[in-house]
Amino acid sequence: MKKIEDLNKGDLIRADICSRPNAINGKYKTCGLGLELEDTRSKDMFFLETLRMRADLADKMIAEAESQGKDTTDSNIMKELGEKIHATGKPLHRSESIMTAVFVSLQLMAYYGIAIGIWGLVFKKSFLVFGLYGVIVGLLISLLSAAPVVAFQRTKERIRNIVDGVGLMWGNLGIIIGVVGLVVWVMRSIFFN
Repeated sequence: MKKIEDLNKGDLIRADICSRPNAINGKYKTCGLGLELEDTRSKDMFFLETLRMRADLADKMIAEAESQGKDTTDSNIMKELGEKIHATGKPLHRSESIMTAVFVSLQLMAYYGIAIGIWGLVFKKSFLVFGLYGVIVGLLISLLSAAPVVAFQRTKERIRNIVDGVGLMWGNLGIIIGVVGLVVWVMRSIFFN
């Protein structure tokens, strides 16, 4: 028999989830949360931490339902509660969040590459050279702010919110730089040629 000191972090998380009262009395299973012992066999710490967060959320929502006088032994009520828990935070695998971070990085690189490339036309220089500088700026922005934050999120909803925030903050800035450059280039072409 293992002592608690001999367990690794993954085993401790599994023990934590499977020893909770709502796991023992079958409420997690009735809700369909995927928190049973066979579902926690993954060796991926990121995923296990996400399952622990889901268990914490489930415990909180089950306690709220019980405090409101709902019968948590009724399977229909528990299934509705399970749907709410799933809607609040569906866990995802780390590779999915990393791929989203890569996509966000490529998107920022494209925005800034085109936007700063347009400024190359304004200064009568090479669009491609300025575009390359813009790609580097987009890559730096993404590496310093966007990609690390997106890559370490654990639920789809949080990733969606952060990607929207990155788009609003950094993507719109790139678009504004490009539009201003386009306006200046058109005015310069019309009035100064």
